[in-house]
Amino acid sequence: MSEKRLVLSKTVQAVITLIAVLFLNLGIVFSAVYILFHLLEYYNPHSFIYANMPWLPIVIPILFVLSVLLFDFLRICGAFKNRHFNKTRMMLIILCDLILFAALSLTLYMKTCTTSLVDLNTIEEYTLPTPVSVDPQTPIPVTDYEPTDDEPTNNEPEPALFTPVPTKEPVVIPLSEKFPEKFSETPTEQSYDKSNVIETLSDGTEKALVYTYSGKNAAVDICHYQNGKLEYQVADIYVRDANCFKTNYSISYHHNQNTQFYAAQIDAIVSTNGDNFNSGKIEDGIVIRNGAQLYPKDGSKQTKFTRDLCVLFSDGSMRVYDCVLDTIDYDEILSNYPRQAFYFGPSLLNPDGTAKTKFNSSLGKVNPRTVLGYYEPGHYALVVVLGTRDMIDYRGKNHGNGKSPGMTLIELSALCEDLGFSMAYNLDGGGSSSMVWNKTVFGHNDRTHSDILAVVDP
Repeated sequence: MSEKRLVLSKTVQAVITLIAVLFLNLGIVFSAVYILFHLLEYYNPHSFIYANMPWLPIVIPILFVLSVLLFDFLRICGAFKNRHFNKTRMMLIILCDLILFAALSLTLYMKTCTTSLVDLNTIEEYTLPTPVSVDPQTPIPVTDYEPTDDEPTNNEPEPALFTPVPTKEPVVIPLSEKFPEKFSETPTEQSYDKSNVIETLSDGTEKALVYTYSGKNAAVDICHYQNGKLEYQVADIYVRDANCFKTNYSISYHHNQNTQFYAAQIDAIVSTNGDNFNSGKIEDGIVIRNGAQLYPKDGSKQTKFTRDLCVLFSDGSMRVYDCVLDTIDYDEILSNYPRQAFYFGPSLLNPDGTAKTKFNSSLGKVNPRTVLGYYEPGHYALVVVLGTRDMIDYRGKNHGNGKSPGMTLIELSALCEDLGFSMAYNLDGGGSSSMVWNKTVFGHNDRTHSDILAVVDP
């Protein structure tokens, strides 16, 4: 007895064939678009995709799989029997689809693993301009950098990506004496063993004091928190002068370094990684470092914001701007003497200090985290959360060996609410996340980055 085969009418066959061909061609077109953006943005392959088409990496393989399934369904139903579309030709189509899909996957993997890697031979070299700033910032000199085997060893000047432009005349606004007991005319510091638990919180988290510093203008207490495998540290910071918050950075991605390198140059009490502003991922927004505007370049006015913005002002106040809900006025920001402006995000708290559940970011999955927290003028916090990373970076390091699971943005937001911040801002995370104090490093710190946020005692 012969096996019954599903017979489709010619109209149904034509419709299914049309849909399958449409899926296949859309998959090819989307793949071409995706690869094209990788090639055009060689040092930042994901910036446009993540900002404008975050669905694209998911849709492409779905289209290929659907097209193959539909063609297979038509072949099984005998649709190509009388059209000289035999099994061999069908297998060739499927093979081509699989090869294309494999090529796409390989491209995505390679580009993901080399996001921070730049082909220096493609950069036109020119003389490094002398930075001009209300708080002079010297870029990392070439003599402090040891080139790897595959990098040029000549002494040609490194091209500058950003030239500091003063935002306004220098201004120093002392903060009111709200916390006189925190400071000391004679600087003192002390490190402690994190095994000496000083408090167990209601959820079982163990809190241990690991470092204290008290100086004339700045005071810092760093506590280590652990709940099971989850680990994070919080630096509780008091300052008398907003200038105690200082950034150190490299204006060239060729000379990016890790957190302790930058911290040692400015004798930081405590420091964390910043927003990695020169990674190539900035297409709009404002970047200000130590009172000087780095982006937009040449002091140009900015009107476009696709990320949340965080600004530290000279009076010690901090403002986090929601790029969707808030009107971000460039002129207003510059009129209030901004000292630092970070452009990464997202904002983690609502205006009333409660935790957010929706964010202007696609980076919501579990990850190592770095946060700038704000209580009131003169009182701040820096937070670093350890976390595993399920990928191997461009240096071949496996980020999945850590013990702490990290946090999602929702979990991080809830933590910031529990810590009592009135505002909180997410900085660069992942392999950059790190906190450095008294020659001690907490965090991953296995990826070089462009900048740090540090507390100094001038």
